[in-house]
Amino acid sequence: MSTQERRCEAEGNCGKEATGDRWIAGISMIAGAAVGATVMYFCDPHRGKARRAELQQKAASSARKAGHEVATKAEDLLNRAKGAVAKADAAFERGEEVMDDDVVAERVRSHLGHLTERASDIQTEVVSGIVVLHGTVSPDKHRHVVNEILTIPGVKGVRDRLVPAGSGRKVPVST
Repeated sequence: MSTQERRCEAEGNCGKEATGDRWIAGISMIAGAAVGATVMYFCDPHRGKARRAELQQKAASSARKAGHEVATKAEDLLNRAKGAVAKADAAFERGEEVMDDDVVAERVRSHLGHLTERASDIQTEVVSGIVVLHGTVSPDKHRHVVNEILTIPGVKGVRDRLVPAGSGRKVPVST
């Protein structure tokens, strides 16, 4: 028995160092074989040039796609930020600015045209931002019309004097 074997038995670690060295050697051999195969694949005298060109085209295409996606995401984020700033700015202005009653009345008349087919049946009057509605409206759109008018900038409140169409009630005349 050699001195190295005796020392190994005395320390109680026989074979452990050798096993670790074998793993490293095995991994190195596999990595070397993979690198060699890759080099052979791309440096082949018959098809190597075409393979390299194909790899270059795929890499360039992937880079363009990634760049386009980044640009799209950045544009989307910028638009969202602009929207948030505009929304905050509008909320700030809405709270500070006193609008002319004529401007509010025109906004209400314009909005009514989108809410009901018979906007001409509804008369509006605006006093200090309070909208007074007179006329007839279809029963199914009555609540919707009032709620939508409340969302118009400059409208502080709504006095609902609308009569559901077909109810037989008389329409009150504004004074």
